[in-house]
Amino acid sequence: MKDKSNRVVRRKMLASALLLLPLLSACSQNTGTNSGASAIDPPPAEFEDTMLREAEGTEVKDGITVYLLDRNGYVAPMTLVNKPDAKSQRSAAEVAVAWMTADQQLADQLPPGFSPILPEGTKINSVKQDTDDKSITIDFAAPFPTMNPAHERKMLEALVWTMTEFPGIEKLKLTVAGKTLEKLPASGMPVGAVLTRSMGINLEHAKGVQVNRTMGVTLYFSARSASGDGYFVPVTRLIDRSPDRARAALEQLIQGPLDTTNLQPVLTSDKVSVEQLSQLENTVKVSLNDSEWTEQKPLPADMMEALVLTMTEVTGAPQVRLVMNGSDSLIDSDQRSYSQPVSRPTAINALKR
Repeated sequence: MKDKSNRVVRRKMLASALLLLPLLSACSQNTGTNSGASAIDPPPAEFEDTMLREAEGTEVKDGITVYLLDRNGYVAPMTLVNKPDAKSQRSAAEVAVAWMTADQQLADQLPPGFSPILPEGTKINSVKQDTDDKSITIDFAAPFPTMNPAHERKMLEALVWTMTEFPGIEKLKLTVAGKTLEKLPASGMPVGAVLTRSMGINLEHAKGVQVNRTMGVTLYFSARSASGDGYFVPVTRLIDRSPDRARAALEQLIQGPLDTTNLQPVLTSDKVSVEQLSQLENTVKVSLNDSEWTEQKPLPADMMEALVLTMTEVTGAPQVRLVMNGSDSLIDSDQRSYSQPVSRPTAINALKR
């Protein structure tokens, strides 16, 4: 297999972007409220010397993952990691919403090619977390932000996926002036009282499927910025219903992206096939076969990470055990061992101070 990802280039992109990022006020994830409606305050502008670390299967303290729009219109995650500010009263969820809101002061501080999902001037009454209900409620000030109808679903996706990145959060509720948001104003799209990741993200249809007979599987592919920098993009593909969702997702990942212009496959060999797939308690075991691979050959790091992201997303299991040609003595191109089960990354496309 060829590793087409450029990990060094990715680090250069994220490091250069991080130098522009202001210090976020990452606080605890307890309930946060604002008295009265106000435009969302941007994170403080002061910052320290920075460093970059990939977050692959390791815990990243104070990481905040926000979903932004990339230059191709995909909703993609970017994890910003900062030194906590003990003086700030804002919750991590409030900080995330601030980063997702267009602000002229922050226009040059986001990673190149990424833009916020909420329009400038968006006002929020409160962002409240209910630990028992495993939900976050965002109460917008009336009227709800105006945006292009085609942009509204992307806004929902970004908010849902950002909020459900927080540990223990599975649901998002949207209200306007305390009343449940029932439909989006521009497109008329109905909005459920409770939103979850089951709505999907960056939806696409597999060829030849009938919409009323489909199920969604979320896959992770690579994308490139104009300068060739790499990052992961989740895509929910609607495919024919299958009793084995995990295997169906894995087979779709092997097939690669439908949008071959803006997304790249993570499995670059056409000799890969699924040998076995099983789940025992909290671990998914993925056994693949590739006639072109030998045990001494490192596997592409992007491929391995995309496999872990996809399998944990589809099954809900927190970790994955990978086997190739019957061997679990696997090392990727970043010299990371896969001889033991690997946990889902706590941050995707991560920046760290």
